[in-house]
Amino acid sequence: MSKVLLSARNFTNCDAGRVYVLDVTKRKLQLRISQWDDGEPNAAWYQVRDFGQVGAQTTNDPLMFCGMTGSVVLIDDVYSYNGFDLDYVYSHDQLYGTRTQSLILVPLRDHDKQTIGVLELINAKDAYNRRYVSFKSLEAIICAFAAQAAVCINNALLIETNNHLIGLLNDTNQRLEKENKLLKERGSRKLDYNIIGQSDAMQQVFGLMEKAMDTGVSILLTGETGTGKEVFARAIHENSIRKAKQFITQNCAALPEQLLESELFGYKKGAFTGAVTEKKGLFELANCGTIFLDEIGDMPINLQSKILRVLQEGEVRPLGATESVKVDVRVIAATHCNLHSKIQKGEFREDLYFRLNVFPIALPALRERNIDVKLLLDHFIRKYTKQYSKKITGLSPAALDVLLKYRFPGNVRELQNAIERAVLLCEHDGSILVEHLPDAMQQVGASATMGGRTGGTRITPLLNDDRFSSLKNAVNAYEISVIEQHLQANNWNQTRAAETLQIPRRTLIDKMSRYNIKTPDKKSAQRR
Repeated sequence: MSKVLLSARNFTNCDAGRVYVLDVTKRKLQLRISQWDDGEPNAAWYQVRDFGQVGAQTTNDPLMFCGMTGSVVLIDDVYSYNGFDLDYVYSHDQLYGTRTQSLILVPLRDHDKQTIGVLELINAKDAYNRRYVSFKSLEAIICAFAAQAAVCINNALLIETNNHLIGLLNDTNQRLEKENKLLKERGSRKLDYNIIGQSDAMQQVFGLMEKAMDTGVSILLTGETGTGKEVFARAIHENSIRKAKQFITQNCAALPEQLLESELFGYKKGAFTGAVTEKKGLFELANCGTIFLDEIGDMPINLQSKILRVLQEGEVRPLGATESVKVDVRVIAATHCNLHSKIQKGEFREDLYFRLNVFPIALPALRERNIDVKLLLDHFIRKYTKQYSKKITGLSPAALDVLLKYRFPGNVRELQNAIERAVLLCEHDGSILVEHLPDAMQQVGASATMGGRTGGTRITPLLNDDRFSSLKNAVNAYEISVIEQHLQANNWNQTRAAETLQIPRRTLIDKMSRYNIKTPDKKSAQRR
């Protein structure tokens, strides 16, 4: 990169320059190289640009404008009004005692026309170094140079990434060797929870699960509705020494007391009217396996004493039987209730609570594990696009922003249902938009923005602009925002955008012409 920048400075005869490169996520624009005639100052003054936080800053900040739109930014007099926010230039000049007169920003784009960074050149001078001149006459050759330089830089970045990956692989191989040795010592059994979660809260849960995995201890799962208590219970069973046996579930709030009792403990022939045959209960069917009692807090008080006997004595007595049957069952119970409150009200037995609460595991709410939301989004989108044979390009930035800000009172279950609905509503080959989300989530988006984003620009700043002070101009501004949002969601395909807007394609083309709405690059224009 130093050689690229030095070459650009030599043929343009300019004082300084910088190279900015997008990180591996293609989201953050970082300053990688800075050169001046009197040295290379450090980059402590530079603030990383986050392309994921689009807004009014996109059009005001020249670096973001150049990087996101692929347009050249040329300014002949930095300290005169030019429509851009150049605070980063002024701060640099003040900090290092420099004087920026003119600059040009050129996007660095690879052979697929994808922006990988920005080349910035500063203070072009004439051949005699007597005065500063405009970069305008050099724009064409700078752009041609940038196209070649982008390929070189991209290759260098790939080599750098590969070297980093090789180092990671070596470290990973060493760790795997240690883990394999440890697994052999533990009987070569590999834990696979099949649960998505990388947050600290989830790692703590996984750690607790592993410690209780191969014991016969009773486990009490607590947490809000929708946190996936049955999923965790099944993971514990399927990674335990009992995995070859039955995993049986029963919702204690789903059946009346007598029917729940017969389901759990079974009955003998003639035990009650209608008992024409003998039936084994769920505890017997789960012998040597695991039984999951969901919503244990809603179990009738009279039935709780029989559950306590199973936990204490390891035996059950079917309805109508005179003898008990020995069972070896691992009990995992779950509840979203406050059992302490129920104990005080006399609705739950304290002795049963202590037997169930030998090994409690509190499952975190989704709002407490924010870094897992994006992982879950990707998982559910893959799942439902495959299930419904839908091809979509993913989430629109506005929809992603809404989902990341939403509190999810229904936790993972609410997120899963929302994505399934959104995939069904989404147009084929389109993106999931805010209007595809449930009303409660849309309200979050509506409170943050007025009508979404338009090419990275919020509607509210547009309406506060003097140019949109009249009702007619304000309506036009809103119409522009909606059209651009649908075009972006459909990869600037006018036919699909017209369908989602529910207008004829000819009408869409006329409006684009009237509002001077253009595709962001030549590749998009060819698709039109």
